[in-house]
Amino acid sequence: MIRPAAPSDAAEVVPLILDAIGSIAFVLTGTTDREEAGFILNQFFRQKGNRVSYENAFVLEESKDALEPIPNHLLERSRNVLGVALIYDGSIARTLDEPLEKAAIQKSGRSDYRIPTEAEPSEFYLDTISVAPKCQGRGFGRVLIEASCEHARRLRRDRIGLLVDIGNAAARRLYERVGFRVEGKKQITGAEYFHMVRYL
Repeated sequence: MIRPAAPSDAAEVVPLILDAIGSIAFVLTGTTDREEAGFILNQFFRQKGNRVSYENAFVLEESKDALEPIPNHLLERSRNVLGVALIYDGSIARTLDEPLEKAAIQKSGRSDYRIPTEAEPSEFYLDTISVAPKCQGRGFGRVLIEASCEHARRLRRDRIGLLVDIGNAAARRLYERVGFRVEGKKQITGAEYFHMVRYL
């Protein structure tokens, strides 16, 4: 089942985000310590109005008993997050980066610290797709991509974009199989990425 994320998903979702974004976590947080970056992202995931907020996330989950409704008091213990998608409107990407940037300026001690904006203003942006390692290769990434595209369609957006590391041929093939095409390249913090777009 795919559902909007909640602040209480942070413990399961943030490690998946960290796995997917790699060193970009350090750029977003102003630290080079993975544990500290995870702590900072966990805090921001629980808050509104930023790039990694639960407001911008969908989770794919499996419950222990999918056939019966789960009482609210058992819901937290019954969830098993299999994957996450972070998606937001590219036209507000800079605004969503600002809270993280302010915290990174404080953490790094650099007043000139800037988080590069990845999204194009004309697109809905698929920031992160991550599936739990034990669940990879079972089509869950594709399910999250399609749910993200449907969300963008419902908001009357006509294209969705993403970045994929030039060296990640497997991810590029996955995105091409679901309708994304390379529209150019971008440099982000010294690494090169394909900018891929799917028209909706």
